[in-house]
Amino acid sequence: MPTIKDVAKLAGVSISTVSYALNGTRSISEETKKKVYAAVKELDYKPSGIARSLKMKRNQMIAVVVNEFIGPIYQEIMHGVSKAAKKYGYEVIAAECFSEKSEITKVLSERFVDGAVILASYLSDNMIKDLAGDNFPIVVLDREIKNKNITSILINNESGAYEAINYFYENGHRKIGFLGGPNNSYDNNTRYKGFKNAMDKFNLDFPKQWCLTSNFTEEGGYQVVREFLENIPLEELPSAFFVSNDEMAIGAMRAFKECGISIPEQMAIIGFDDIELCKYVTPNLSTVHRPCFGLGTMAANSLISKLEGEKVSNLISLSSELVIRESC
Repeated sequence: MPTIKDVAKLAGVSISTVSYALNGTRSISEETKKKVYAAVKELDYKPSGIARSLKMKRNQMIAVVVNEFIGPIYQEIMHGVSKAAKKYGYEVIAAECFSEKSEITKVLSERFVDGAVILASYLSDNMIKDLAGDNFPIVVLDREIKNKNITSILINNESGAYEAINYFYENGHRKIGFLGGPNNSYDNNTRYKGFKNAMDKFNLDFPKQWCLTSNFTEEGGYQVVREFLENIPLEELPSAFFVSNDEMAIGAMRAFKECGISIPEQMAIIGFDDIELCKYVTPNLSTVHRPCFGLGTMAANSLISKLEGEKVSNLISLSSELVIRESC
């Protein structure tokens, strides 16, 4: 089924120009309109069913776009967005996005919502800029995109990771490993950067075998640590691990305990995010607190302020905080 992106490519124009031409929301030259209409006819392009249904209630509606609604982080962010939006009388639709051809990109490009909060790594910076066009406000989380219609809200991941390593160092740890998520993740890369900066500052060795990679899930953390422990002598283990998110850290703790390695006596662990489960695992997980609910609230407030014509900074940074519990 052809998409608006296909129409734009065939017509040789941007996605937003196709939207303007079809919706009549901006003045477009007759020549450009003809190109768009010809491409629409050739491809037999029709707006999606979801777009048609949303068009009937276009006003006072914003979209939240994520990779997938799995894990407590997305739930907390969504809760923050929804609560803030409700105060201003805005409805919120939520959508998963697994590629730039996902249905939600049509909804955004055809302007059936007033604005969007995006936390979806599958959408490239250029795609998001294209969606923003000239007058469609977007708030992106966990990445920085420089564009007048886009506000980027970031957590200070580097500082949080640095503080975790600093705590390890002050408590006598000199052999520290890193368990991270996918290499294309902004969160993972910035947290690794903070980790590496601290390791360099303290002149600590960091063998390649102490750098583990998995996905941001409990099972991912468990599996990669089990495999790690099967292939390294106990005397070559680090004494601590900084883990790029809490779910992986909880899985890693399970793997260490199953292999007879006690926490924190033989292995200290600090995670990142401070999900609710950290308080209930044994031992309680030390972590870097990320204000996920506040992140969602800030995103909604910023987006709605832009929609109401208020001036909003294009870059907002929120601080993180080290929370020490029982695992280190």
